[in-house]
Amino acid sequence: MQAIIKARPEVGLELADVPRPVPGPRDVLVRVSKTGICGTDRHIYEWDAWSAGRIKPPLVTGHEFVGIVEDTGVAVRSVRPGDRVSGEGHIGCGYCYACRTGQTHICENVDILGVDITGCFAPYVVLPESNIWKVDPAIPDDQACLFDPFGNAMHTVMAQPISGRQVLVVGCGTIGLMAVGILRVGGANLVIAVEPNPKKRELAKVMGADIVLERVDAKTIKDATDRGGADVVLEMSGHPGAIVKAFDCVRNAGDIALLGIPPGEVSITWAEQIIFKGLTLRGINGRRMFQTWYQCDRFFRQHPTLIEPLITHRLPFDEFEKGIKAMQDGSACKVVLDWTDAKT
Repeated sequence: MQAIIKARPEVGLELADVPRPVPGPRDVLVRVSKTGICGTDRHIYEWDAWSAGRIKPPLVTGHEFVGIVEDTGVAVRSVRPGDRVSGEGHIGCGYCYACRTGQTHICENVDILGVDITGCFAPYVVLPESNIWKVDPAIPDDQACLFDPFGNAMHTVMAQPISGRQVLVVGCGTIGLMAVGILRVGGANLVIAVEPNPKKRELAKVMGADIVLERVDAKTIKDATDRGGADVVLEMSGHPGAIVKAFDCVRNAGDIALLGIPPGEVSITWAEQIIFKGLTLRGINGRRMFQTWYQCDRFFRQHPTLIEPLITHRLPFDEFEKGIKAMQDGSACKVVLDWTDAKT
């Protein structure tokens, strides 16, 4: 079958013929309909330091998908051929302390689809039955393939109370923009968004931000609130300078949820910026399995058009490079690939 692969340890991805996967006894074979290109896929394409230290070519990439069950292993009971499904791309080991205490999203031995194991940028993908999610018929494919990034946004927002609170979102890439939409619908009292890209600042307004700024300005943000700063800061950018400034924008006893991944160390004045302010910090990784999926499913069904403005590019699978280039130049938000005509 055709697939998008990282063939060699260098910049780029390419189309290649690879063997069709075969499901094991507890696995599900899915015929892929649509996939989303993630920032992680861009990192793998660019072959940055993280990719070089993690990816082992050759590898089929991709982890955001929706499709139809084609076949199942003999021990599978919860799904059958013909079911429309997506899937959680973090595959826990099932035996570490985190997995056994309901925290599989931070499994110590996790395998990630399209990063550590064969991904979904192909006509077929295999996942364990335990990672498969049946998709409600009311959710269209273009949104159903985005459960993964939407789940990151949902997890970050819902990690602390947000109803009636004043919230700052730092970084309005796709996930940050999704977070703005969730906050608006979820009853936040005030939503302030910070994003240097002008197109994404406009999208932040579309998604419901009350105030949109080009950069983190503590005085402007504090003046916009009536409590000495934001109740909650969602750090989605991973930019070291923005992270440091974000700590100056949260009120005393406020909450900070950290999703953005910086390229290296970040220097924080620990006593003044955290301890003396009495802050609560939360590191956000992936999606809570499967609490976040239930939240996303309900949200998609109740607000079916909310994230539609964020899908800026819909492309056939063999034009994936056009989508990545659009992400690189800042003209794309979310890119969805159609696998209908892929050779199987």
